[in-house]
Amino acid sequence: MNPSEARAHILREHDRLRELLAAAETAAARLLAGVDDADRFRGIVAELRTALAEHNAHEEALIEPMLAGVDAVAPLRIRRMVEEHAAEHAALRAHLAGPEAEIAHRMSDLAEDLLAHMEAEERTFLHPRVLGDDTPRG
Repeated sequence: MNPSEARAHILREHDRLRELLAAAETAAARLLAGVDDADRFRGIVAELRTALAEHNAHEEALIEPMLAGVDAVAPLRIRRMVEEHAAEHAALRAHLAGPEAEIAHRMSDLAEDLLAHMEAEERTFLHPRVLGDDTPRG
């Protein structure tokens, strides 16, 4: 897969994660307000967990080889990416552990953290100049 295709694939996954985070935040608010029971929230959280795990695996598989030969600092970028993903996984497990009401209380913090993480990736690892990609997002 060339840099344009890989970047587009990862960015589509980021968009999907943003949609799931928004749905999880809405479902969390409804659960906490007593409007919905835990089933809907539980389903969205399960979908979010799966999508995030798949995304991280895809991102590492697709982006790491492309970063490897870009420039002299590529090994540092790769190490940073792997370290950030490990930390992200740990934070996700911590935020998504426990009873649904507790998870719902933490959902806004989790969404904020993951959104900031994806935005940082888009400014760094996924920036077109870093990947040698001159195709605009879209």
